Amino acid sequence: MVQWWPTVRSLRQYRLFLTLLVVPVLVIVLVVAVVVAISGSGEDGTLVASSTGVDRQPSGTTNTTPSSADSGIKPVVTFKVPPTQTPVPEPTPAVTSAPETEATPTASPIPTASPKPEGPVDYEVKQTDTLFTIAVQFGVSVADLVEFNDLPDENFIFVGQILEVPTDPAQIIERRESKPSPTTGVVIPAEGLNIRNEPNMETSVIEYVAGGGTELALTGVSKEVDGVTWWEVEDGNWTQGQYLELGVKAAPTPAATETATPTETPVASDGEVTPTPTVAATATVTATPSTGVASPIVATIVPEGGLNVRKTASQAGEVAYVAATNTTIELSGETANVDGVIWWQLVDGNWVQGQFLKFG
Repeated sequence: MVQWWPTVRSLRQYRLFLTLLVVPVLVIVLVVAVVVAISGSGEDGTLVASSTGVDRQPSGTTNTTPSSADSGIKPVVTFKVPPTQTPVPEPTPAVTSAPETEATPTASPIPTASPKPEGPVDYEVKQTDTLFTIAVQFGVSVADLVEFNDLPDENFIFVGQILEVPTDPAQIIERRESKPSPTTGVVIPAEGLNIRNEPNMETSVIEYVAGGGTELALTGVSKEVDGVTWWEVEDGNWTQGQYLELGVKAAPTPAATETATPTETPVASDGEVTPTPTVAATATVTATPSTGVASPIVATIVPEGGLNVRKTASQAGEVAYVAATNTTIELSGETANVDGVIWWQLVDGNWVQGQFLKFG
């Protein structure tokens, strides 16, 4: 009778076979795991373990071929070990670049022109200079230089002379418009007006007295000194503008009328009659600064202490008498300028200083 169950010997052999097969496989797997952990790298493929050794096998399914107890061939167990992932480098974070800005086009630098002087420039005339060469040098005309510097003509320059050279046409126009225009002025005060050599009251000297209604030719140049406007007379002297009627002409001189001046016969102290020359009949005219014989002019003595009437037109002249304050005297119209002082002659031939008289 055939027994279908295995014998005790067969069971023992089978157990021994399993033991010998499983233990090595576990050891090999453990070793491989340790090696992979240490090296951190591995190769793709399949590690095939067998009871007799380790061989490289193509990737495939894991097959277990059981051996027959009768054949005596040991079964080969094949394991597929998952491939070890090769670590990749850590990704580098992308650097965020600043947003590109549109480049602003740069304008080409414009050469800076040399600034022009704000006003005229001073130029000193050299040895070889002429107005023409100076005009060419500064880019102006000869006529402009003559006009700008008030030169008599284009040949009137000399070495060392300082000329003003305009740097802009507007300067020429401004200078032309600012030049004073000659004018006239009529003396307003009836007693006349002092004409001085300087435009001030402190240091100036009276050159003469212009009678009331006299027309004065003025250069147009004026100066303001201590709040008083002075005008330059054509002869170079000065007078106060507040006593002038500017821009008008004097009234025409009336026709001459002959008037006889009575002749006085003074009596000498010794009783002798001294003849006095008769004053010829003269025309009635307005007194002018010129020397000459004119019709009598009435004036009043101003100083409170009276005024010395001298025999000659000089401070050193002998005093003929003293005219009291507010005394009315008659002047012949003849004047004399002595040391800057204007003297007026009386009809009696004596002299008195005009600055102390009130005319009219």
